[in-house]
Amino acid sequence: IGIAICAILLLITHSVMSGSEDNTDYRRTGSIGLIETAYSTGKIVRGDKIFYNLQAVLDPGSLPEEYKAGGESIIRSGTPFVNEALDNWEMMSPAQQATAAALLARPDNDSVYISPDSHFAIHYNIGGSNGVPPEDLDASGVPDYVERIGIYADSSYRRYHNNLGYYPPPSDIDSLYDIHLLYLGNAYGVTIRESAGDSAWQDYGSHIQIHNNFSFAPPNDDPEGTVIGAQKVTVAHEYFHATQLAYAYKSGDDLWWTEGSAVFFENDVYDEVNDHYYYLPYFFNYPDTFLIDTSYLGSYLHNYSTFVWPEYLAKKFGVEIIRSVWEHLRYYDPLTAMDSALYPFGKDMKNVFPEFTLWNYFTRNRYDTAFHDDGADYPLIVVGPVVPSCPFTGVMPIIPPDGLASNYIVTYPDTTVNGVLVIDFDGDNTVQWGFSYATVKDAQIEAVPACEVDYLGRTNCGIYDFVRYDSLIFVPCVVSQWQDDNLYSFNTTIHPFGDIDGSGAVNVLDISYLVNYLYKGGARPVYDIRMGDPDCNGHINILDISYIISYLYRGGPEPCAYRP
Repeated sequence: IGIAICAILLLITHSVMSGSEDNTDYRRTGSIGLIETAYSTGKIVRGDKIFYNLQAVLDPGSLPEEYKAGGESIIRSGTPFVNEALDNWEMMSPAQQATAAALLARPDNDSVYISPDSHFAIHYNIGGSNGVPPEDLDASGVPDYVERIGIYADSSYRRYHNNLGYYPPPSDIDSLYDIHLLYLGNAYGVTIRESAGDSAWQDYGSHIQIHNNFSFAPPNDDPEGTVIGAQKVTVAHEYFHATQLAYAYKSGDDLWWTEGSAVFFENDVYDEVNDHYYYLPYFFNYPDTFLIDTSYLGSYLHNYSTFVWPEYLAKKFGVEIIRSVWEHLRYYDPLTAMDSALYPFGKDMKNVFPEFTLWNYFTRNRYDTAFHDDGADYPLIVVGPVVPSCPFTGVMPIIPPDGLASNYIVTYPDTTVNGVLVIDFDGDNTVQWGFSYATVKDAQIEAVPACEVDYLGRTNCGIYDFVRYDSLIFVPCVVSQWQDDNLYSFNTTIHPFGDIDGSGAVNVLDISYLVNYLYKGGARPVYDIRMGDPDCNGHINILDISYIISYLYRGGPEPCAYRP
């Protein structure tokens, strides 16, 4: 029987987990993909890669022919590539440095428009390759495209600074923040870090460059049209990068947070656009991947898909917690800053991460309002394995989770046996584990965000009267920051009702345990308080002691499940 079950599991898990192998070719398309492939295969050195990536964002026409990609993929934000160049300037040749300096300089546009709230100077051209669409329906003398950028920038300013209390970006020679409109190939926009500010922490000034027409933008959900939607989210996204620089510059190792929080706020300011839905597969297809993974291969767009983490934080603790994280980022790395921001709630990242992973299961047809607000539109998380019957033994990971990553195990109760289902999870003791689970019955969800896991990676919890549920979802996760492919073994067993001490059997020791609990301040019944109610009347008292005595020694009825 065991061999047959293993064979079934292998077939099921192969088909379920195969989704996590999709999209590899897509990820390597476009100029950025071609450049990365050339670097990873040793054809170019890192300095060349950095320089060519910068060209791909700011001047794609100047790329060597072998890196010009027909139908190249979209670059939602060029900011990471700019920062990589600024952080590794010495790796580029003198000639590359000279060209890069020219690319990073503020463009010389021929016109300027001041936004309605007088917070932004929008620089633009009327004609030429950098010219904006000339349409001017209100006959103001300023192209509508430019006016919209000003409106969207002011809206972002009001949200970030007036409503949420973020510091504004350090100013330059005037009080206006500069946004330049020009041709950027297939890049939406970029925030270019400039000179250091005058704060006691590592703040920086900047300017933003945004595409001059968005003719290449893929469809989004904005009711006003794709181009307008692209304008909205790009302004909100890039201006949040500028706002981030009022607190700290964070290097490429922190892209998962800098990009993830910028994507979160583009949706916060302009919820109707949903351009960020394009990133979702890079999170939901790869739950076993480090949340904080910032490497290019296999996860470049993962850095944007991590917006689901600040989304969880904002719904659970209030949107102000994102600002609290950035305030602590002035002095700490992102994970330490998150622990500091969670401290007033009596939490830290390690004890909220399991709940976050559980939320990610309830999307699409599993959606529930208790979890992600837009979860009905999100893809289903990759599950593996699916275990046909529970209890089970010997379940192992198909793709072991990395640090700050998870697996999803779905199973269905065997209704021929009942009791408390004891969860016997044993994770690799070189990392710290978290464990959450949910039960589903008739579309009603009971979520348990944290099952106790000891320092050796072993659980201590159970599910009472488990056969009444249609399905069970188990989510083991690694709450440590580092180490990949962490192994575990997972079994479940049934303890009968009346097993108050958790030994696996009903005997005289359960009588002693219950007496001690009721009259001597002893420990609660193991796994579930209801295990101390063997007569299943909803109360734990001396009658339950009599009930067990009758069952054990007088042929009385078996202990039963309390079902109100």
